[in-house]
Amino acid sequence: MTTHRSSVAAGSHRGQLTALVGMRWTMLRSNGIRVALVALAFLPPVATVMGVLLFQFVPEEQAFTLSLVAPTLYLAFVLLAILAPLAAGGGYELFPNEQLVAYPIRPRTHFFSTLVLVPANLAWVLNVMALVVVTSVTTGALGWGTVRSTVSVLAYVALITVAGHAFAWWVVGVRQTRVGRLATWTLAATAGITILAAVRAGLTFPVLDRSPTKYALLNAYAGFNGEYLRWTIGLAVLAAGTVTLLAVGVRATAWSLRRPGDHGLRDASQPVRRRAPQTTPLRTLVAVDRASVWRAVPLRRGLIVLMIMPGAVAAFAALSWQSLVLLPGLVAAGAALLFGINAFALDASGSTWLATTPGWAKPAFVAKSWMVTEVTLLAVAAALVGGSLRAPAPLGVSQVTATAGCGLAATALVVASAMRSSIRHPHRADLRGPRDTPAPPGSMALYSVKLASITTLVGLLFSGVAFTDVWWVPLVLVVPFIAWAGLSLADTMRAWQEPATRARIVTTVSGG
Repeated sequence: MTTHRSSVAAGSHRGQLTALVGMRWTMLRSNGIRVALVALAFLPPVATVMGVLLFQFVPEEQAFTLSLVAPTLYLAFVLLAILAPLAAGGGYELFPNEQLVAYPIRPRTHFFSTLVLVPANLAWVLNVMALVVVTSVTTGALGWGTVRSTVSVLAYVALITVAGHAFAWWVVGVRQTRVGRLATWTLAATAGITILAAVRAGLTFPVLDRSPTKYALLNAYAGFNGEYLRWTIGLAVLAAGTVTLLAVGVRATAWSLRRPGDHGLRDASQPVRRRAPQTTPLRTLVAVDRASVWRAVPLRRGLIVLMIMPGAVAAFAALSWQSLVLLPGLVAAGAALLFGINAFALDASGSTWLATTPGWAKPAFVAKSWMVTEVTLLAVAAALVGGSLRAPAPLGVSQVTATAGCGLAATALVVASAMRSSIRHPHRADLRGPRDTPAPPGSMALYSVKLASITTLVGLLFSGVAFTDVWWVPLVLVVPFIAWAGLSLADTMRAWQEPATRARIVTTVSGG
């Protein structure tokens, strides 16, 4: 550890980044996790190639439909590249800042470390895969032109990703003061109202036609069609923009890190209204956990994004009810990643004292399970309400019940999986700073793939059931999922009530 830290302090920014990544890698205690991460790194390119090959056999009508969707996907990637690092306070971090505060980590290293962790974001990976696959399908048959168009897509991805992180670090600096926070919230509200007005006025397609992102798609088409001069110029512009934005991002990060904030000017203690006393220990724990979730900056930001972003994108794209069936599962998986996979980290150091109180074990588990369920259902409901605003009329009641059933089934499975992970693999997580996560980056990547795989399969199952004309079939299908989740939660609670297991979890979340 000493050798690594000394190299971090003395080396160049590249040496610092290499040392930090190497130190994080050595902190993975399980060889199984290392193998899983290596396999996970190869999975997206392999799946993308398979998707390109398989989608070559789609009918021409569906290929034409995908060509109409392509501009929306390119624009949606811009929103993702901006909102994801904004919600994380500049992007994910390899190590919490307090662990490296005594070492001279350069701003360049801070910025590049956030870019290194971008592939750990499953939503980013899936969007990149979708861009490559859809672009290859809309261009035509496989060949060297497909390779050139894919290079254009990846250059566009690099440009937008770097731009999103550079903008996020600039916003972090602006928000260090009260005036800056008011200004950013005002701009965000103005942008949201403008988008809603454009959608209500029917300007969706004119906006897409005039969006600058269409030039990236046209450059991919030029590469496929063998327009070498146009393709090369477009590629050079994307590369030059990426290099320029890297420099801008480094400057924005340096400015943000050295900018003094006014948080310390607030009163250390403020009078607050006394809460009404709860009648049972369980209600008391639920109230405390609910307040902890809302007061934690990363959890509050993540919950707001989950409640707004999926529904807004679905409404903007005017997804059909058949497509909305897949939405609850993805949102439920994202909600569990806020804190559910390490639910007992909400108590942090306080768990040491709470564990000494009589009769705490069972109410603590029920309270954490309740909070994960509450947050997940809230995010799913908000996404479905937003997505249904502009969705065409459903073909039958079964599509509506299938969407609701998918939300319930996915929530049940996600809660059961999250509580099981909280028992088996607890982590020390303060969840105070905007960039804090409930688990290390590698574990977060594995958890996201696991939860997304489960919920996607559930979504596909209910999507198939949505074609039936019997409205009650999706509701009946929910019963076995809820029953299995209940059995899993009961088994997990029995493990939690074992003193040795509970002591291990409390020790980990309280002291690391």
